[in-house]
Amino acid sequence: MKLRSSFALALALAGCVSGDDVNCPHDFRGPVSTAYGDARLDGLFEATGRLSVGARELDAEVRAACNAIAADLGAPTAMDVATACENAANAISSTLTNASATVTIEVSPAVCTIDVNAYVDCVAECDASFDVSATPPRCMGGMLSGSCSGSCSGSCTVEGSVACDASCRGTCEGACDARIEGTCMGTCNGACEGECSATAEDGSCMGTCSGTCRGTCEGEISAQCSGTCEGTCEGECRADVSGSCEGTCTGSCDVAFEQPRCEGGELVVEADADCTASCDADASFEAECTPPSIVVSIDGASATELEALADTLEENLPRILTAAEKLELVIEAGVDVAAGLGDAAGAAVDAGVQASVCLAEAVDAQVEAAASIQVTFEASVEVSGSVSASGG
Repeated sequence: MKLRSSFALALALAGCVSGDDVNCPHDFRGPVSTAYGDARLDGLFEATGRLSVGARELDAEVRAACNAIAADLGAPTAMDVATACENAANAISSTLTNASATVTIEVSPAVCTIDVNAYVDCVAECDASFDVSATPPRCMGGMLSGSCSGSCSGSCTVEGSVACDASCRGTCEGACDARIEGTCMGTCNGACEGECSATAEDGSCMGTCSGTCRGTCEGEISAQCSGTCEGTCEGECRADVSGSCEGTCTGSCDVAFEQPRCEGGELVVEADADCTASCDADASFEAECTPPSIVVSIDGASATELEALADTLEENLPRILTAAEKLELVIEAGVDVAAGLGDAAGAAVDAGVQASVCLAEAVDAQVEAAASIQVTFEASVEVSGSVSASGG
């Protein structure tokens, strides 16, 4: 409100029409397309609308996942994300605390990647002085990845049905050196969702399981594997490499990456701050995030009492963790957009009365979106925290 009043006063002193007589034609709580003759100002306006839309989308995704967990565990659902996720977190904690078994929940994290070429094109369109060859993009806190026709140093990820002796994001057909959730063609140690040929004194399975084994397996498997898969991976096999990579190379390549992406970090270029702020907003929502894989294993009792928990976590927790990963990118982008809007008063006045009025409304919308994004992020953290604190 103070910003809008300042604009009105400045325009009045300049002998212009009062901002109260001009309406902004844009609703910054939805998609925005502007053309005020200043690429940086237009980009900030469009980024504000993008943040507002994205805030609602992420709120809806996290709220739906939290409500699904709560409902599956017999807890109430809610219309707002904070209450929905609080209910889900409490239900998870209560179920784990009261269980007559030891529950281990292992998570391979979500990973978000940003298209480097798309980001560079966005910045170049806004900042005519930007020279990508002089100041190439950097992936701060992460690593560059892409196709490498030369020698890759880092890790190599191959997708599909591939021979694997490394980490498998998907289903492992073969052997696993850690915990599994799936079919065990041998001795299942843990919980068996089905009939078990032999049980330990604590009720856990230590024999052949006719259904789903949640624990470890002495034998061949067809299951989610939380460790190293030795066999065939149906999904993504990721292994350390120094040399040729027939899939996606993450780390460094001795020639230029093809279709480069910034994986697990923040893409940084040296260009006009307002331009990078608007491009950050686009990049954060266009980021491709690989959902985490979840393996829930149970030792000490039949899986019956915890079957609902295991099923709902495997279905809904990846949605929350993926959204949380993207929310971190969005929060950083929102800070940059807020700073850009705060410095855009001069450009808005130069662009005209309407642009000045719109800037004030954009600031209000950005503040509202930022608050919503922060609440959603904190709600997602509460649920993931309840899992890690109680489930191991």
